[in-house]
Amino acid sequence: MSAAAPTARAEPQTLAAPAGLLSDVVAITTRSIRGILREPELFVFALIIPVFFFVVQLGALGDVAERAFGISSYAAFQLPISVLFAAASTSGGNALVLDITNGYWDKLSVTPVRRSALVVGTLFGEMFAVLGYSLVLIVFGWIIGVRFAGNEILGALGLLGLTLLFGIGFAAVSIAVALATGSIRATQSTFIIFFPLLFLTPSAIQRELMTGWFETAVSLNPITYVVEASRRFLETGYVAVGEGSTSAAISKGVIAATLFCALTFTLTALAFRRRVRMG
Repeated sequence: MSAAAPTARAEPQTLAAPAGLLSDVVAITTRSIRGILREPELFVFALIIPVFFFVVQLGALGDVAERAFGISSYAAFQLPISVLFAAASTSGGNALVLDITNGYWDKLSVTPVRRSALVVGTLFGEMFAVLGYSLVLIVFGWIIGVRFAGNEILGALGLLGLTLLFGIGFAAVSIAVALATGSIRATQSTFIIFFPLLFLTPSAIQRELMTGWFETAVSLNPITYVVEASRRFLETGYVAVGEGSTSAAISKGVIAATLFCALTFTLTALAFRRRVRMG
């Protein structure tokens, strides 16, 4: 009878472990969201460049594109670029690297809070930021006349879902760099990774109008398929040759974003293990 007592006590501890991790993640996520809300100026700055590029592209190429390329709404054609641009403006790695440099990461090692919760909670906090960026830009697009294809609500939810998937994958890049290097400068520089990836897409014109090495590079870029899938949710008046049906194009975009997330999450997990071993 006495030997069974430790077993009876061990079971609740085992069951409590997942609950403990969940509560840690919730606490860190709440902390991350509060940090974002306390600095609204960073939220505004993250929207300035996407909106600037959107307005410039629309003013420079809008009328030409609609006449020459058969795009009835160049604003709808460009809006997904701005939304994805803003989604890549995440600062989760910046917040995490500050926790590492100011000693907060080390303090967690002497508390019951799991350090993995700091990483996961930061990622969830960045999802909140990406959702905010996307909603602001979608409302901005609506104000200037951009409309969704088919059901407006389902179209908006589809674009938001795809953007969140891409955004959380990109947030993992900066978090991986923060964990691997512990360097503020290196972490802040990860944003420039998105620039070549963004401009190696059919961001200004259709993919079938491209030729040579550039067309090959664009076709190999996974973000190309995320962009083309995003456009299917909007009334662009244009369907690229070779994309197939709307469902096929959206499926390609979801697969590309999922594979991108799988890669960046793997890098984050490896960087986390290295950081833990370093102490």
